[in-house]
Amino acid sequence: MKLAKSILLGLLIGFSSTLLHNIFPPFGLVGALALTFLGVRVSGQLFMLKRYQFLTSLAWLIVVIRAGSIGFADEILIYGNTTGNIFLLGGFLALLLGLISKRTFSR
Repeated sequence: MKLAKSILLGLLIGFSSTLLHNIFPPFGLVGALALTFLGVRVSGQLFMLKRYQFLTSLAWLIVVIRAGSIGFADEILIYGNTTGNIFLLGGFLALLLGLISKRTFSR
């Protein structure tokens, strides 16, 4: 059950950050990157194991790569402009930072 929840969380984070990154150019991008980082951190706090956090990151990456490629009707959600490129690179770095940062337990 944790496996499915972590994958669904990653899909939700990826979908939300993909739609958010292009709204209000500087603020939407910052919000999408913060959402990505915090989503991976929440996954680590929620499921307590690195493998679920890694699955959340992998699901985010699958959604973002699919959104950045051309679809069946020539639609694309992440353009190859400055905002899209910063989102792809910054989002990947946010995933890595979320994965390697030290866990804190407040309970």
